[in-house]
Amino acid sequence: MTTTEDSAKREIQAPHGDSESMPTLPSAVKDAGASRELMLTLRHFYLGHPGAKEKLKLPSEDSLPTLLSPFRDSSKLRYAYPLFLLPPEDSDGQQQAEELATPIPDFLQQSVAAFAPDGDSAKILKDNLPWMERHIRQVLRQNEAPVDSLPILEQAGQALQKHIDLAKNDRARLQSDLDKLLNSVDQRVQILGYGRFAALHLLNHAIRSRVIPRLQQFQKQIDNLIRGLNNLMEVEWAKSDESIEPRTARDSIGIGGSRFDPAALSRVMDHARGTKAMPAEQRQRIEQTLKILEGYQEDPILVRFIHLGKLDEPWLQDTPAFEAISDPNPCAKTTEIFDKQAAKLAKVFSAARVAQLEIKRIYDPTIHDPWFTDFDWEAFSQDELLLVPAVIALESANRVAGDNMQSFSRLLNSGRPIHILVRVQPYNNPGAGADESPFQSFRTELGYLGIGHRQAVVSQSSPARHVHLLEGYLSALDATRTSLHIVSTGLRHHYKGAALNAWLVAGAALEGRVHPFFHINPAAGDTSAARMGFSENPQDTKDWPVHPFEYRDENGTAVATEIAFTFADYALLIEQLRDHFRLIPVEVESDAFIPVDEYLNLDPEKAYQRIPFIWAVDGNAILRRLIVSRELILACQDRQNYWRTLQEQSGVRNRYVDLAIEKTRAEEQAQAAEERQRLQTEHEGEVERVRNEAAGEAMQRLSQVLMGMDFSAAAPSVGTPATATSPSPAAQSETASDAEEEQTAEETAEEEDEQISFDEAWIDSMLCTSCNDCIDINQMMFVYNENKQAIISDPAAGSFAELVRAAEVCPSNCIHPGNPLNSEETGLEELIERAAPFNS
Repeated sequence: MTTTEDSAKREIQAPHGDSESMPTLPSAVKDAGASRELMLTLRHFYLGHPGAKEKLKLPSEDSLPTLLSPFRDSSKLRYAYPLFLLPPEDSDGQQQAEELATPIPDFLQQSVAAFAPDGDSAKILKDNLPWMERHIRQVLRQNEAPVDSLPILEQAGQALQKHIDLAKNDRARLQSDLDKLLNSVDQRVQILGYGRFAALHLLNHAIRSRVIPRLQQFQKQIDNLIRGLNNLMEVEWAKSDESIEPRTARDSIGIGGSRFDPAALSRVMDHARGTKAMPAEQRQRIEQTLKILEGYQEDPILVRFIHLGKLDEPWLQDTPAFEAISDPNPCAKTTEIFDKQAAKLAKVFSAARVAQLEIKRIYDPTIHDPWFTDFDWEAFSQDELLLVPAVIALESANRVAGDNMQSFSRLLNSGRPIHILVRVQPYNNPGAGADESPFQSFRTELGYLGIGHRQAVVSQSSPARHVHLLEGYLSALDATRTSLHIVSTGLRHHYKGAALNAWLVAGAALEGRVHPFFHINPAAGDTSAARMGFSENPQDTKDWPVHPFEYRDENGTAVATEIAFTFADYALLIEQLRDHFRLIPVEVESDAFIPVDEYLNLDPEKAYQRIPFIWAVDGNAILRRLIVSRELILACQDRQNYWRTLQEQSGVRNRYVDLAIEKTRAEEQAQAAEERQRLQTEHEGEVERVRNEAAGEAMQRLSQVLMGMDFSAAAPSVGTPATATSPSPAAQSETASDAEEEQTAEETAEEEDEQISFDEAWIDSMLCTSCNDCIDINQMMFVYNENKQAIISDPAAGSFAELVRAAEVCPSNCIHPGNPLNSEETGLEELIERAAPFNS
């Protein structure tokens, strides 16, 4: 059962609010005199003056960042957890992340749809699946380990029956559907709630799903090799004298052998043997190989987990095929354990390889003896490395960044396929001392430290996005290298007796660039583009994610706007950091206030004049501004800097690429300008030539007409009245013909002039970046050619306003609107003025 595409995109469903719960700005009377004094106090707080803290109020305990306020009631949230873990025994060892764990909404919907595909069937159960989800989440809140799913589902069904209290017939139908649901679920399926150790349980599940099928396959391989070697030994034994001894001959007949004379039978049997006996050295090698292979037993422990000894959880002893070991130096201990396990298996793996060579009769002692003499884990194949019981070191972030860095670094560079799991508090600085503020120095980024160990797999993720986390685990398992997993689980945010969901807090760390996600897999290639994955980061091309937000102003008018979610917003969720915020009094109004995300992009000479703030909403849905301390702003700048470093490394926003694009665009624009100038010059010359030729031909025809007229008739005799003499019919015909040719020539010249006129709209398609901006404006007017670059299909398919707007939004400035086709279009004067820069 796998997660559907739609549900994979859905991480959370927020409760639907109404107009009553929309955050509202408080009204207040503005006091200019008080504002000046309070502004001075606010500036002092921002700069860290200790006396200013007492003069300003802390935000209330139930204040949340504006974008998280709708999720205040965690019981109404629908999200991926609990996860249903599918049996690893059924795995083929190649499953994708989505196939290892199924979110509870998808699991229940798919399970019910399997026996009730019609919309009206099992309707009561289908309508109440969200209630069952919430109930199961509550039941599993205190469980830190996976549990069998059937008892949980059965208990949830019983609770549902009590909750809705149906009539007898409906109750029976519901129970029938609940029974079908239970019967459709494999009894081996387990369910995992969101807890402190979800990341470790998912790693254990990923390892078992990869290793168990391989162990089963390896055991079959061992059995086949043993049969092959026994066949070799039987063939060799058949060549021996022993095989034709009378007693052997009698025994080979079976139960009826007592009726025969074995000696007489032996005398008449063919005593011929093979032409060449097996060398004693080879026989000894095969016998030793058989002994090793026949003595192989699968290690009952698949995962060994080394921790510092601070864990005392029941699941450490109850998890099958799992051994927990405490040690003061987990990194060093994992190396020791792995080497011991690998040394044991080296004998088995070398014996398996020797057996393969012997069966194929290609074993060469000269070549192979030295190789197998020093055979160790570094000679293991990828499949063999995966058969070594997995070893996981659970390390402390502070230890890795401090006293244990040498042992940590040595393990990462060793190449041993050991997993290092480090749980971090995203707001904290692992490199800070015990008595230091987390913002006293720049943050030690353990993920970036791991990237510096170039041959290690590094993943920074969270169980809050279980698919991304499992993808990192599977990538590390398949790469068979030392792997570092930096994991943020999230903290429960407590306020006034309630707690904001830990899954939501972990998601907020991702949104606020506090704990950005990435995968580094050196096995994928030598370039950053090949080895780095940057998925799941929201709006990864921006510094901070921006989301729509609605509130009511002082007058009760609904206002729609957009708000960025920054590290400062995330910090409001952390109790230890709340002292970095103070309420901005409602009576204070100043242009100096500026949102944190905008403040971070100001030039230093402008920033000192402004005061950064974030928006927050309290438990009464009152919207307030919170001033942020300078120390927290510096931490925001540090996180933004690290985020931009990851963006550049992943290629999302690479300055070198931007410069190359700008250079290429400038060169193409210069070439296009030269080409336009050449075409215009040719056009002007051609127009002038056509005009000159047309004028010459017109004058020539006029002369011919005039010369063909009877001028004598035009001179009257003396005393005789003057009479007008008309040309002959032939002359009239010739004159009319010449006039028509002259008119045709002029019209041809005008048509040619129109055909190459620059007043028409056109696109420099070579400069098009395929951004879709113009296509989104009018799909009939703008289309892509075979190179997926924009052209104008039909200028009349849209308005001149759309042409101008497309030119203004075009990032490469390659759209030239020309002049309007419809002189009746409204606002042409302004549109022509806006189009002018793009037509030049």
